[in-house]
Amino acid sequence: MPSWLFSLPALADFALLVLRLVVGLMFAMSGYFKLTKPERRQKMRDSLQQAGVPVGLTPVMSGLELVGGVLVVLGLLTTVGSLALLVVSLGALVTTGIPQAEGQGVHKLENVLYSPDAILAASLLVLLAVGSGGWSVDALLR
Repeated sequence: MPSWLFSLPALADFALLVLRLVVGLMFAMSGYFKLTKPERRQKMRDSLQQAGVPVGLTPVMSGLELVGGVLVVLGLLTTVGSLALLVVSLGALVTTGIPQAEGQGVHKLENVLYSPDAILAASLLVLLAVGSGGWSVDALLR
């Protein structure tokens, strides 16, 4: 069988760049807006409070989203940034994604897996496993 049926290695660096840009920008913008927009900060504070997490962590979590997102976008210390954002994503999945998912059994699972937090966590796991790719600051520093 032709090898291109299994993967397209020529697209690997481009695909990782696209993944880093989408995931990193989403987190960086989310963190920035939570730090600069009072209504976004309050919404996060409310979510943390409902989950039993100290609301004093609001600026810490927002800053982590911003810094981790920028690191992932640049492909600089991608493992560190991805790991930090994976913790944030898993926290959001456990505190809001799973409790708010509708349905029972497999239908609840379907809705959990359909949540942005699950998709982001999976994307960050890929970045942790394979790195930032050739089109990154990490690659320039090797």
